[in-house]
Amino acid sequence: MKKIYLSLSLLVAAGASMAQSVSTMEVNHSSAKDVPTIEHSVALDATDTLGLEEFGTEIWQYGSPSGYVFGTNDLEDSQSIPGQTIHQLNYEYAAGFIVNGSYNVVGAMVWFGGKADVSGSPADLKVKMYSLADNKALASAQSTAPDAIGPNQMLGSVNLPFADVDTVDATYALFANPLWANGDFALAVDIKDLYGSPADTVWIYASEDGSSDGTYTWTNIGFDISPQTLWARSTGLLQGGLDVNLGIFALVDESGVGIEEQGFLNGVKMTTYPNPALSSDVVRIQYALENAADKVEIRIMDLNGKLVFAASEGAKASGLYTLEVPAGSLSAGSYIYSLEANGGRMAKRMEILK
Repeated sequence: MKKIYLSLSLLVAAGASMAQSVSTMEVNHSSAKDVPTIEHSVALDATDTLGLEEFGTEIWQYGSPSGYVFGTNDLEDSQSIPGQTIHQLNYEYAAGFIVNGSYNVVGAMVWFGGKADVSGSPADLKVKMYSLADNKALASAQSTAPDAIGPNQMLGSVNLPFADVDTVDATYALFANPLWANGDFALAVDIKDLYGSPADTVWIYASEDGSSDGTYTWTNIGFDISPQTLWARSTGLLQGGLDVNLGIFALVDESGVGIEEQGFLNGVKMTTYPNPALSSDVVRIQYALENAADKVEIRIMDLNGKLVFAASEGAKASGLYTLEVPAGSLSAGSYIYSLEANGGRMAKRMEILK
């Protein structure tokens, strides 16, 4: 059993500003699950600490007596204000991405570990995209004001119905229109509306403790006595460990930008044309490698995560390549196509019309 101590000073509004010390939390449940289909999952590997390969072949769940560390969690505190029980709630979880260049972010892929419909009518979750800025999150348990980089301006949001949360395969949430990112950004899962009476449950997988320095993993917390919320580094909230990556990944698209105009992201770049394509077309996936790769894999998945096409390109020297895919072999709809080469990954969206 691993104990994580939570001790944090915040300013919350309860008639007047006051300092609020948060109760300790004990993590009493940590378990790993093998992910045999991890190579079929699609995600944008945008940083050294948030890459899909950081998860290896296992993903982890973390629970506590008050709920899940990265899910619905209601932590009671009866010590800060005598005679009054305060509820600390975890509202949002965010993963940050560092990019060199500009991208259209079309949505997110999330690894949900579990859910429970307790109320009978669960509210929607939300998937959001934020810009990042300095002094927007608490860096540590000793912080009394935001002193670390964190989510800043919300750039877009899409509702994710509770029924669409998949706890077996990856869950995809796509924005109505691509969101332009010309700098570092974060993707977040907002579960605030699940805290009804009773609360419905959902939680997100993470990587093994110690696989990250926690710099780009955040939790947005709040109290039932105040509408104010505050972002904090997850590692700062949980003293003594749990430096993890969250199972939240970005999907990007540059359908309006030629490959020659794109910048390399983790040593790869790619595009597809025509996009959208008719079923009578031959879809060409064009990709470029900044460096030679021992193994190049291209896959196409539907939005339920089902693999519908795969091609092993083998070893490739640095340069530009094209792979042809008969569109007639795919049903009309939206798909995610991905490229993996020497650990660098990229995923984008494509449309097939009738």
